Amino acid sequence: GKWRMPATMLAGGVFLVSVVMPMLVLFLSTIMKVPGNFNFSNFTLDYWIGSGLETIAESNGILLSNNLWSAVWNTLWIVGIASVCSGILGLLVGYVVVRSPLRPLGSILRQITFFPYLVPGVAFAAAYLSLFAVPRGPMPALYGTVTLLILALIADEMPYASRAGISAMMQLGKDPEEAAQMAGAGWFTRMRQIVMPIQKGSLVTGILLPFISGINGLSLFVILAVPSTDVLTTYALRLIDYNYTQASNAVVLIICLIAFVGTYITQKMTKTNLAEGLGS
Repeated sequence: GKWRMPATMLAGGVFLVSVVMPMLVLFLSTIMKVPGNFNFSNFTLDYWIGSGLETIAESNGILLSNNLWSAVWNTLWIVGIASVCSGILGLLVGYVVVRSPLRPLGSILRQITFFPYLVPGVAFAAAYLSLFAVPRGPMPALYGTVTLLILALIADEMPYASRAGISAMMQLGKDPEEAAQMAGAGWFTRMRQIVMPIQKGSLVTGILLPFISGINGLSLFVILAVPSTDVLTTYALRLIDYNYTQASNAVVLIICLIAFVGTYITQKMTKTNLAEGLGS
């Protein structure tokens, strides 16, 4: 009724103040020589596309830095692999929790996959570091390798992926699987041709949530990453250490852009909706 427009304006105002304005201020900080000085002569694009800069971190603008593009590539493929694995494992966890005739098994699995959410990221990374820093029995030393980062990310993101999988499987009845089983379809065939296509939206949600969280994550990478596995968040932190705040803020904007564009493209390609997946 008459409160529709005021309510819309209120929601829009909250979005403007909490999202748009901080992002605008962050962008302005990347094109200002002196923060807070709004004189026209203080604005420059050198920190994005300049060359011969007088900084000890980067001599060129951030978009011309090989270190940036190396960090972008590391971020996309490390976080991407971990997110896909998390999404598939999350759906399988949901399948076991909902379909298992042993209720204690489902309950235990539900709690185990949620446990990483209760542990601070720094403590979680420190545990992985102490476990894989040196060879322990059959387990090799994985510190400094991409494998350790992927394993830690998968475990860290399982709370999101498993909740999406459990929610999805609770909405799916047994009838389609039972019909396929009567037609002679095995478990892998039922998962590939029935469960996953029906729960495509939830599977994508179980991949996108870890992807977004992994791209923005810092606590795991700051302890487990090494220079050869530098990602965007650790690269931004290193730029801050060199007092190159304009470039560091630019990297943060690039992280936001990758998360948004990646989510948008994935939803368009799979014809899914992240919000609908959360509510399924």
